[in-house]
Amino acid sequence: MDLIIAFALIVQLSPDSEEQVASHWINKKLCLVEARSLSSREENYRPVLAFCKPLFVDPKKNKIIGFAPQT
Repeated sequence: MDLIIAFALIVQLSPDSEEQVASHWINKKLCLVEARSLSSREENYRPVLAFCKPLFVDPKKNKIIGFAPQT
């Protein structure tokens, strides 16, 4: 199992709710753009907390946006 460092987009529907991984990104800046977009959407029924954090991820088991596996 070859793990790589990717950035998990974490979403919480309330500050005391459990963190949920919405997606994985290879590019930190793009992950942060998506997190900011989710946090600031006016059509949300309630505030959403979204942020990115680095994690070790298995690219064979998880889709990582922006990651092209080496052959």
